Amino acid sequence: MKRILFVLIALLVSLNVAKAQKVGYINTQTILAEMPEYLSAQQSLEKLSAQYQQYLEQEAAKIEAAYRAYQSDRSRLTESQKQARENDIISMEKRLQEKQKEYFGEKGVMATKSEQLLNPLKSRVDAAIQKVAQSRGYTLIIDVSAVQGVVYADQTADLSLEVIRNL
Repeated sequence: MKRILFVLIALLVSLNVAKAQKVGYINTQTILAEMPEYLSAQQSLEKLSAQYQQYLEQEAAKIEAAYRAYQSDRSRLTESQKQARENDIISMEKRLQEKQKEYFGEKGVMATKSEQLLNPLKSRVDAAIQKVAQSRGYTLIIDVSAVQGVVYADQTADLSLEVIRNL
């Protein structure tokens, strides 16, 4: 974060030195929100996520029920039966953790599906940004939705609407 802020400050200082450079900004969140395909992809991802989350919650409830049953039966079980039930519960928990990682992990189903649906849209936005920058002679365009160090931005330098029109 500090590195990004430092780079941003260095860029702004260098821009003041070389005033011939043209700078603008965009807000990719605003741009994406205007794309029906993006909203549809987001809804699809949310629906899929909810399905996986519901499945995981059901499995967690089964584990909890198995644990409660074990606790109530524990006094009547032999040591080997206790050990077997404990092992069953532990293996159920491990399977649940594996499923959670499979669905929501870094390389899980949701990450893969998100890439499939959103990367083509982000590529279109990037191409539109480049087109606007080149056609209007901008040397630097900052995405204010990605950079938290922006404390002021002149509305006349906002190119978001022009990028939306180019999509």
